Amino acid sequence: MSVTAQPAAVEVTLRDDVGTFAGDYARAKIGGALKVADGRIRRAHVVLDWGHDPAVERPALAEVSVDVDGLLVRAKTAAPTMPEAIDALEDRLRRQLVSAQDRNRALHRWTGIASEHEWRHGDRPRRPLPYFNRPEETRQVVRRKSFAGAPITVDEAAYEMDLLDHDFYLYRDIDSKRPALVHRRPEGGYGVQGVDHDGTIAAVTYEPPPPSLTDAEARARLEANDERFVFYLDRDRGVGSVLYRRYDGHYGLIELAD
Repeated sequence: MSVTAQPAAVEVTLRDDVGTFAGDYARAKIGGALKVADGRIRRAHVVLDWGHDPAVERPALAEVSVDVDGLLVRAKTAAPTMPEAIDALEDRLRRQLVSAQDRNRALHRWTGIASEHEWRHGDRPRRPLPYFNRPEETRQVVRRKSFAGAPITVDEAAYEMDLLDHDFYLYRDIDSKRPALVHRRPEGGYGVQGVDHDGTIAAVTYEPPPPSLTDAEARARLEANDERFVFYLDRDRGVGSVLYRRYDGHYGLIELAD
């Protein structure tokens, strides 16, 4: 039996001189959005921040993380003003929570065999967050994360990416047991690397396998191509890695532990 979420206290973190009015506004708006969740809200945390580049058209950044009975749901938005970013965040979180309620209905897709229409669960309007074009010589890897997870299917990985509101999702393929990556393509739809094309999911663009690189080579490729991330196999250890741009202009590195 489903459980209707009870109103939860919303934690708010204000950064870069974001005013308390914005914090109160976010607390009220996100608190209202949480009422659509189907489950107990264990924690809800909002972060409001200003972009680091004054030339960016949408400098107001808003992000929320919600724990619904152990299921993590996230949403991120950017807008010209903080109230607009918060309004957009409320709308996106509502849709993310409704999508989470469809999790049980989506379980039948997690067999590695999905039809094209079943990939519509992530086909929602989404504008990527702007990032500060920090000079290359000042960029650093400020966040490193290594994780190990059970092998999953492409469809599972795409579903998790949508719930977390990410642009990509690193995982281990259930068939080959090799590192793989699913990501949002700029023109729409999904791209997949590290998975053999078996023709069962027509909505996916299967891309070349990840290259074998050092961390330094991955960084050089990221900077040369002005991409948001680079998926590669660490040349020395063979582990799947993603070097990505953060909104503050620095880098993050995610590794798939053995």
